[in-house]
This record gives sequence, C-alpha cells and structure tokens, in this order.
Amino acid sequence: MIDHLVGRPSPSWKRAQVFLVIFFWLWRILRSNSGPPKILWLRRANRLLKQFTPWQIILSTLTSVYAVRNLDHILGLGSPEPLARLYSPSYYRATWISTGLDAGFATAMSIRPKWLRDICSILFSAYYIIYANQGDEKLRRFRAVPTVEMLRTTWGKTTNPYIRLATPLPRVSIRRRILLPRPGSSSYARPITAYLFFSPPERQLSRATELILDFPGGGFVAMTPEHHEERLRMWAVATGRPVLSIDYGKAPEYPYPFAIDEAHDTYKILVETAGKLIGMSGKELKIVVSGDSAGAAIAINVVIKILEQNNSPSPDESQLPLPLSLVLNYAALDFNFTSWMSADNLRVLRSEQSSGNLPGLRELAAQKNHLQHVSPLSMVKERRSTTPRKRVKRKTSWKDTLRGFASGSEKEPDDNPPSPGPRRSISMLKSPITRRSTFLTRRESIIMYADDSGALADAESDEDQDFAQMKEEDRPIQARVKYMYSNTGENTAAWADSTSEQQQRKLSAAVMEANNKALNGNLPREQGKRKEPIGTRLTMTSRTGYFQDRIVSPSMMRAMAILYIGPHRNPDFATDYHISPILTPTHLLAQFPPLLMQCGEKDPFVDDTVIFAGRVREAKRARKVELDMAISGKSARFGESLRMSGINTPSNDASLSALKQERDKLARESEEDWVQMVLFSDWSHGYLQMSTLMTEARAVRHLKPDISTSRNLTRCR
Repeated sequence: MIDHLVGRPSPSWKRAQVFLVIFFWLWRILRSNSGPPKILWLRRANRLLKQFTPWQIILSTLTSVYAVRNLDHILGLGSPEPLARLYSPSYYRATWISTGLDAGFATAMSIRPKWLRDICSILFSAYYIIYANQGDEKLRRFRAVPTVEMLRTTWGKTTNPYIRLATPLPRVSIRRRILLPRPGSSSYARPITAYLFFSPPERQLSRATELILDFPGGGFVAMTPEHHEERLRMWAVATGRPVLSIDYGKAPEYPYPFAIDEAHDTYKILVETAGKLIGMSGKELKIVVSGDSAGAAIAINVVIKILEQNNSPSPDESQLPLPLSLVLNYAALDFNFTSWMSADNLRVLRSEQSSGNLPGLRELAAQKNHLQHVSPLSMVKERRSTTPRKRVKRKTSWKDTLRGFASGSEKEPDDNPPSPGPRRSISMLKSPITRRSTFLTRRESIIMYADDSGALADAESDEDQDFAQMKEEDRPIQARVKYMYSNTGENTAAWADSTSEQQQRKLSAAVMEANNKALNGNLPREQGKRKEPIGTRLTMTSRTGYFQDRIVSPSMMRAMAILYIGPHRNPDFATDYHISPILTPTHLLAQFPPLLMQCGEKDPFVDDTVIFAGRVREAKRARKVELDMAISGKSARFGESLRMSGINTPSNDASLSALKQERDKLARESEEDWVQMVLFSDWSHGYLQMSTLMTEARAVRHLKPDISTSRNLTRCR
C-alpha cells in the first residue's frame, strides 16, 4: 500500500513494505508481552482461543484468510472469466503449465550464477503452477514491458537442464551442429549455423536426396533449433529424412532483413551443392521448406526471393528451383498493426513547432523513440547503472527530436556532417541528424559518427554513456545491434512502388471483374445477386479478437515487431511484402509451390493463415483465366498494360506451347493441390511446443513434415 500512498508504483517500495511488515511483527512477537494489546475485545478473544491447540489456530487462520480473499466468489460476485470456453481443456491445461513456467523463469532470470538460476527457475515455476492466478498476474506485468532477456528466458525454458532431463527425446543417429559457408554471391560474411537431425543409420545419409529445411519460430528475437529439438527429432524419426534447422540471426543484434537474407543464402548454398555440404548424396536434392510462427514468415520470404531472382535473371545469378512444397504452422505474416502512428499524425506533431516549445512535447517525442529503452514498449526513462560522462553539446529542441521519428521528414540532413572522431560506443548517436537515422527513409544511409555516439539518447538528458561498461541486458536496444547496414536496400520495397505493381493491381481487378461477370451471366437472377459479406465494418481482426491470448499477447507482438525491424528501416507497412508476406503481389503468389498451412482456430495469427491461403488460391485462379485469354488471343481486351506477368499474345509456336503447357498443368490441379489448410478447433499458438503437455499435438507433428504428403501436393507439378 505504500506505493499507492506515495503515488508512484515501484518494486522497491513494494519490497520495502514487505520488510517493514515482517520486521514489525517479528518485533511485536519477540519484544512485547505475550498477550494482545488492550484494544476492544482482543484480550477476551485471546482467552477464548486458549482452548484450541496451536495447530488448530494456524489452520483456522489460514482458512479464514482464504475465505476472506475469495469472498466475492462465495457470494457469487466474481468477475466474468474471459477464457471460459475459449480453449479446449487439454490446450488450456498446457497453457496453465506453460504460464507457470514462464512466470517462474522470468522471476529467476536475474539470479546469478547460472546453476542457481536454473534451480530457482524450477522452484519458482512450481510455485506459480500451484498458485496459477499469481502466475498469470506476474507474467502479465513482465509482458507489459517485455525486454529481450525476458522473451529469450521464457521462450528458451526448454533448454533448462532439469526440464531437458524430464523431456523424452526420440533417439536419432545424427544430431549435429554444423556451420555452412555463404554462397559466393552473398554480401554477408557470417557463417550460417544449422542443426542436422537424421534417424536412420548414419551411412544412409550419403544416399539421401530429400531434405526438410526448417526455420524455427521465436518472434524473430529468440529460440534456436535446440529449443525445438523435441519436434525436430520427431520429424526425423517419422519421415526418415534428414531435417536441417537453421539458427538464423536474431534481432535486435541482427535486425531485418538479416534473417531473410540468411535463409535465402542457406537455400541457395544447399541447391548449389545438392546437399553434399551436409553429407547428402550430392546428385539430386528435393527440399520441403517448413516454418512456424516467425519462421513461417521467413520460409515464405525464401520463396519470394527465389521467384524475384528467377523473374529478373541476371548474368551472375542462375535460376533456383522452387522447393517441393511449403509447410507452415501458425504463420505470422502481417506487421500492419493499428498501433503504428501514421505519417499524417506525425506531420501534425511537426507542424506544432509554430506554437513554440510546448511543455511536455519533448518528453512525448522521447517516449516514441522505442529503441532508446531496454524494453521496446517502455515509455519512461530507465535508470542507468553506470556513471554518465558529461559533455558539452547544443541543447536539442523538441523540433529536432520529433524530426527523427517522422517517416518522411520535410527537411533533409546536413550535407556536411561532422567528421568522425575516436569511437566511444556502438550505440545510437545523439545529434538530431543521427536520431533521424533511427528510422531511415528508403534512400538514406546509416551514418555512425563516433564523436557523437553514446547513449541511446535520453531526450531529457544531455549526458552520454559508454555502454561497453554495462551488462548486455542493461543496454538500450540500439546499443545491442551488431550488424549495421550501410544503406537501407531500397530494393526491399521497390516492387510495391513500381509501375509494375500498379499494373498488377489493375490486372487483378480486371480479371476478377471478368470472372464475376462470366459467372453471374450463367446463373439465374436470384443466384446472381451479390451475397452479403461476412461480418460488418466493425469486424475485428484475430489479433484484436484474441488479445487475451495466453501465449502471445499484443504487447509482445508490438515489442517483437520493433525489435525485428530495428534502426535501419522505415518500412511502409501497407505495401512492404517482405516484412508482411500477406501483401505478396499476385503475380508471385500465382507461382508459389503447394502449401500446407496449419493454425489454431483461436490463434491471434489465424487471420494471416486464412487470408494468405485464400490469396494464393485467387492468384492461381486468376492465372488460369489469364492463360486462357492469352492463348485464345483475347488478352488485348484489357489493354496491353494490364498483363499480370508479362504474358503477350503468343507470337510463335514455342511461346504458345509453353503457355498451353502451363495452362494444362493448372487445369489438372485442384485447389487442394495448391493449398491445404487445417484449423485446429479451440487451439491457439505454439502447439508444436506442447506435445509433452498435450498428447493431441503429437499427431500434428507427425502430419506436418510428411514427405509423402508433399508428394501428393506436388503430383501435378
């Protein structure tokens, strides 16, 4: 209650209150008389209690306290239960254990040394599993301002030695950590870390020609293949094929698009060596690409980059074959959260400069620099553990601060920046120019001036700090970035702004209009009427509808997005399909390999699965119509600028034959050959990690990597 009286909630105040209460009553018990004070009826009650044994008194006291704490339930005045009938009983029990473990591991994450932290994590987890409500509340507070360490500690709990000891791991003949070189055309030097799992005898690996290439999930910031080892071993045993899981670079140390480029480099080097690099036959290689959650987004980006490379060939790049199929679980494909501040709103804030230095506006701007905090969702200044060093510098105005957060600033940075001096840290720079570089526009570069480098600038302070002297978990996010991009790579969203993309939109609209007219023209008038759309304008997305999800909370989604995007990009969330694969252009979706997409029905990301699967089907339907029109010579009716992917009216027998071959292939395929989608009733996120807690999830694991299923999906390819 002390923090309530003081008016500032603080862990230190709560701790002080606990010690004060304990010390007061210990002093009262040891130093005062054995009897109660002369207050009201306390002495009479003490005489009556003497007829009971101490044990009876203790039990009665605990029972009375429990009854008082649950008086609202006794009287039927309890609050509604938001999770009632939301999940299946088995899934809810699994989340109960998972929540208790997360709360216990988060509580113990600051304990040193590691052996003691491992033991305390288990002890605290047992407590929060028993007292589930306290575990829920404890975890809610941690997730409100999640840090990188909190996310990695709670999601990485499966590598705890005691949990690992209690987890039954299927036996495999090969469990190996390997390093793969980058392809010669790659711009990166960091080797690729991967884990190989193979169940048959080791000598059979040299004859293998089929590979499962997995990109494990973890919100782009956490979890390696070791944290997914149980399911990876199960895949290897169930399929008899080698499973190669990639430990791609995680944010914030390796921000977007590092993981995507690393995944593409992995696929490319495997294809170039036909798997010989990991001990396979080297004669032929068929790859099934899989991913869950964030890993599913990376897997889709691998296919997108392959298609982009194949559609725009260069003399230095050979065409890459597409994977046999894509197998995705609870894919996170849309970063267009409504929590992002629009450019128009930021422009309004900048226009306020005409009214002078408004009180509090500078602090408001500092709050929106999410990378200057330890937690990306923190809205207050952190206390630094090291002694800051004073330096003389011009006091920045609130106008300078706001300019750094605008996605399209009206004023360009100085053409003559200060010359670099001795480097003092790798963190964000404090000058207005470099604060602007936190969110770069497409054509700007990251410029690190060592003389100005220092703390991820606190807008309320003119102090600089050397973060090298701080623990990694105490550094602001910007100071943790290891891979610096010299430019923003404007090709990442070039397609979205190009004339070709505008043509794609027009073509898609024209094709859909033609389809609707053709269908409605053949139907009775009653059937041709437009059906009522599903939902209304107020229909919520699954992210909003399931905002109380026990595995992925909205605050965690926002934190992971900020960490993943990092300081080098200022993406357009409405068009950038590399960050949000759900926006992938139609002409690319039409060329996708077969997909198997699985998701829980109550998952916050279920909309991503359903919409992406639907868009792939629509794209392939439109492609069939386009091919029919091109072959029959009717494409000119839409105008030459509306072609979907460069199809011209066939000019010779060879091109006509190629178009007919592609059309016949699509005609032989059904929509089930294009996309298979499975929604698991009353499940949410992360069920692949729950097979020990939920036996139903084991069947999903065996279904997911089945190569024979991929063969069925690709029988017409």
